[in-house]
Amino acid sequence: METVVIQVNNHTAFSLLENLEALNVIKVLRNITHPRSEKVKEHVDRAARLSEIQAITKDIHVDLTNFKFNRDEANNYD
Repeated sequence: METVVIQVNNHTAFSLLENLEALNVIKVLRNITHPRSEKVKEHVDRAARLSEIQAITKDIHVDLTNFKFNRDEANNYD
């Protein structure tokens, strides 16, 4: 038995998967619905990522007051 993750982009294809499940050909393990608008999805994803990053890094403080980036040193891989 193989487990495959797919993204269905239209309702007709989703209906086909529902029919295959009804015939016991496939089993839908989890159905995750996403907002229809990609812009809304991007905003939700970005907000979720940002809040997760902020939660992880809230107690991390780095002082970069006198830091000077040296591009030549950064590109030196030896």
